[in-house]
Amino acid sequence: MNKKNIITAFLLLSVHYFFVIPTCAINMQSGEYRIQMGTVDSGGGKMTDPVDNSYNLSSSIGQSAAKEFQSNGYVVKAGFQYLYSRIPFSFYLSTIRVDLGTLLPNSPRTGDITMKVSFGGAGQYIVTARADTPLSEVQGTDTISFTGCNGGADTCTITNAKLWTSASAYGFGYAMTGQDIPSDFISSSYFRPFANRLTSENPATIMQSTNVTADITPTPAIPYTPAPVLTGVPRATTHQAIITMKANVSGLQPAGTYAAVIRFLATPSF
Repeated sequence: MNKKNIITAFLLLSVHYFFVIPTCAINMQSGEYRIQMGTVDSGGGKMTDPVDNSYNLSSSIGQSAAKEFQSNGYVVKAGFQYLYSRIPFSFYLSTIRVDLGTLLPNSPRTGDITMKVSFGGAGQYIVTARADTPLSEVQGTDTISFTGCNGGADTCTITNAKLWTSASAYGFGYAMTGQDIPSDFISSSYFRPFANRLTSENPATIMQSTNVTADITPTPAIPYTPAPVLTGVPRATTHQAIITMKANVSGLQPAGTYAAVIRFLATPSF
């Protein structure tokens, strides 16, 4: 009985925002993202008194229409200052390498990554994942295909998790537990195959929330006033989930060291 050493490596893509002087509005895109900018502030930052810190001032310059607009049915708050937050958006992985160790036939192995999203002033966010390739032999051409889960009625896809409990169902996939995960991950026994970049599959959503604004909400809910009394509890500004990698092989799988790169992309919006 041959042993198979399976090593999975993971790379984190991070997005950083910089305010540079001078600047201009431009649409930017690549194979991984698109950023559409109708307007960009020409300047902005945080200033303090250099002598005795007697004042703090944050400012933005060049916004087309920086103010609050109101009409029946809507309120529009435009300008950098309305999005100001002391908590930056960040994306954290507990490790960038998952070692599944030695695989024996019909003996699944798993490994976890804890993911944390601290969204600060963002109103919503999304995290996606996609594999560059299936698990592939480092010094050869053999691969371990992405899982189909148990098969039959329990055949999973890149957007629909299904049960993967059979020791005779082979492949490589992942499960999700925790906050803001897709609803098809009913339990820790539900898995998906990774989206495959080689076949031009779109990255799959693995964490998402459309209402994560970190603020204090009036309690009880009261009509809008210029200065409402805020007595609610601040919402948590960090959400956490765990992605569990799983691989299972048959006795016919060629021995070797296998690896795959999984790309995660965390995107905030307002």
